Amino acid sequence: MTLAVWSEKYATGIDTIDAQHRRLFQAINRMEEAYLAGTEEAEAQESLAFLARYTLEHFETEEALMRNIGYPMLEFHQKEHADLMARILDMKAKLDEGFLVPIHGADFAAHMANFAADWLAHHINEADMGYVQFVKERPLGDG
Repeated sequence: MTLAVWSEKYATGIDTIDAQHRRLFQAINRMEEAYLAGTEEAEAQESLAFLARYTLEHFETEEALMRNIGYPMLEFHQKEHADLMARILDMKAKLDEGFLVPIHGADFAAHMANFAADWLAHHINEADMGYVQFVKERPLGDG
């Protein structure tokens, strides 16, 4: 079973952003695969560490693009990014401390993977598509 399934409905038409979104989907799926394989602790730690690093890199790329085009919702987008990073870093700290007890009936890695998959899908569809439309209306360099 694949938790985070890439679909063209998530395509922004911006090659760098789409490639990064695909990698985020892959990272979430690696975390879920570790949970299903029973290698939860080590794999979850590795997957979450990668997800934290790569999410930060992706957010920096998106925010630079938004600054470059003068996107008026940049501050809102930055707040969403900061909120997610705080949540990921909190989860990573709990995992590093050995916190693997069930949360809401699910193991910690499964909970993290489900949360990340849901957040990513909603964020792309709701927040990212706003700046995508803005990019289409205002080519890079016209700001």
